[in-house]
Amino acid sequence: MKPRTVYEKAVQDFTETARKLARLNQHFRQASFAEFEMEFEMLMGFDEEVLKRYGLPKPMVERALLEVYQTVVLDQQR
Repeated sequence: MKPRTVYEKAVQDFTETARKLARLNQHFRQASFAEFEMEFEMLMGFDEEVLKRYGLPKPMVERALLEVYQTVVLDQQR
């Protein structure tokens, strides 16, 4: 599905990356949201560059990460 908005594109990209990380890292698959967010941001090199790339404010990026966490981590735990 082609993303309609920049936010959807960010969620799509983050989800793809998180799924790759989850396949490689057992801890990542069982992380709390705080651990997930910290590890994801560290591995992705989250900084001003990522915010600039998508042009989204930090709260929207955090919301996108929460969506990704629910999709990748919580769905795997079920």
